[in-house]
Amino acid sequence: MTFQRRINECNTFNKINFFKFYVNNFHVGYIKKKNLNLIKKFSNILKFDNQKVFLDIKFSSFNKRTLAINKIFKYLVKQKIIKSKHREFFPVFHLFKLRPLLKIQRAFGPFFGIQFFGTHLNGIVRNKSKLFMWVGKRSDKGNFPNALDQITAGGLPYGVNIKKNLIKESYEEAGIQKNFISKAKYIGTISYNVEAKLGLSRFIIFCYDLELSNYFIPKNQDGEIKRFYLWPLDKILKIIKTSRRFKFDSALVIIHYALKKRIIISKKLNRLLNINNDIKILKDYKIN
Repeated sequence: MTFQRRINECNTFNKINFFKFYVNNFHVGYIKKKNLNLIKKFSNILKFDNQKVFLDIKFSSFNKRTLAINKIFKYLVKQKIIKSKHREFFPVFHLFKLRPLLKIQRAFGPFFGIQFFGTHLNGIVRNKSKLFMWVGKRSDKGNFPNALDQITAGGLPYGVNIKKNLIKESYEEAGIQKNFISKAKYIGTISYNVEAKLGLSRFIIFCYDLELSNYFIPKNQDGEIKRFYLWPLDKILKIIKTSRRFKFDSALVIIHYALKKRIIISKKLNRLLNINNDIKILKDYKIN
């Protein structure tokens, strides 16, 4: 196992397996070719043309588009093709800085290969000259049971901006108060595109660092994390390099941090994670 392999595991997207998906004539996602038969019956909602799938332009407003896509979602849930544990809507953008075209159930995003967004926080503790990082162990229920994770991490729901999402997730997952999280520093973005049985999971993650005192102890509020560990960063990097104990996107965020801080020095990994350009990406996003 190597850091490069962990990065490559987060980029398994082969465009040959997908049709492009369009909303209002904007390319917003990808639909797996093998899944087309599951939605062919919705010809009153979707139009199929030359390896492209379009949401019918008659759905001309945010609400109409949302209702149309949700109708397909409910059908696939009823058929037990998609499992939906959470009723949470995520925005669908053409450009992130513009208004969303519609909102979609989070569980349905991969089916349409929708680009979602999220925030991850590195909780850093300095003890003399040594760096430590808080690590959460996820509960044995829900997604990625018992996997290791950041101190806080979460997807961006509809109607919540990046900064507010960071505040919300930091309190829910680690009990970090708003006045502390305001000191968090944005350090860049990472992205991943992972093929799955029912589609393509696509995320852009906004990465933040927060330096915490030696006296701070995280306390989970929402049941997603069952315990926390304060580990030396070199131990964490060894775990990432030699195992899959960390949730795949969280491993990516920590590798990104280590490259930024030049704890890992590798031009090749810098290129793979676009380290030199990811701060510039922020100009395209409204984070406040």
